[in-house]
Amino acid sequence: MDTATVARALAGSSPPAYPRPPNCYLCGSEKMALRFAARAGPTPDRMFCCTSFGHRAHGPIWGCGSCGLLFQWPLPETTALLAAYGAVEDPLYLAEKENRYLTFRKALGLLGPAAGRRLLDVGAYCGYFVDVAREAGFDAEGIELSRWAVGQARQLGLSVRNESIEERARTGVRYDVITMWDVIEHLRDPRRELEACSRLLRPGGRLHVSTVDAGSLVARFLGKRWPWLMDMHLVYFDRATLPVLLAQTGFRVLSRRTYTHTVSAEYLTSKLAASFPPLSSLLGALRRVVPARLPVPVNLGDNMVVSAERI
Repeated sequence: MDTATVARALAGSSPPAYPRPPNCYLCGSEKMALRFAARAGPTPDRMFCCTSFGHRAHGPIWGCGSCGLLFQWPLPETTALLAAYGAVEDPLYLAEKENRYLTFRKALGLLGPAAGRRLLDVGAYCGYFVDVAREAGFDAEGIELSRWAVGQARQLGLSVRNESIEERARTGVRYDVITMWDVIEHLRDPRRELEACSRLLRPGGRLHVSTVDAGSLVARFLGKRWPWLMDMHLVYFDRATLPVLLAQTGFRVLSRRTYTHTVSAEYLTSKLAASFPPLSSLLGALRRVVPARLPVPVNLGDNMVVSAERI
């Protein structure tokens, strides 16, 4: 059963009706409390797209009283989740191509000199970061579940395979750098995926993981109104919990910092309208006076990137 179905089935029920997780995914504690009740919403076909507008519609989100990790429970079945991501098509992402390149060119500065180092981008989508890294001198390739996105990357002449992290790890290849841009929050079992990343990296290799920061000031202030509470986000890390999981899977954390996305003004105002419906009229008026394609850097402190070294 997927989380959207759970949300619809349990809409209006009292918290005790929700299936309770047996313990915390990260620390094993049994001190679990329901943090955000399930909320049904328009569950569009694009629910699992990178550009999904399904904000604040999700299954029950639980919090650990010991380590603070937030995660959805129950989780969707693995086969259903893989099938959903494999079928994703996202034309809106193509329309934002120029701004994705701006985002990734800035993120490239975190990686240090290319010097021909071998790089794997996990969840490469249409391959834009692979392209940016290749231009900078990395021996770059990617893996991606969406068959449509892999097709888009290959049209650009990029090396992006329709593979999971586990499948890539079984090949025995090794990399100097692995990047996971806005991927880990979508994973049903991030520990297993990070263990696969550890097997893929040479000793001393670097891993860069960006994700939403559930412990940020913005997330705590907005609470249940935080837009990144979404059906497709299964685990919500913060600056304390993600390093714990990285340490558990063979990494030493080197840095933690905020992360900036660049988007068009039209895309930003559309996202804000979907996240905060009462502002729709005001945002509509703003769209009429601001150039639609104007690039807007967005950094509210609730997106982070954690860089680590394989021990």
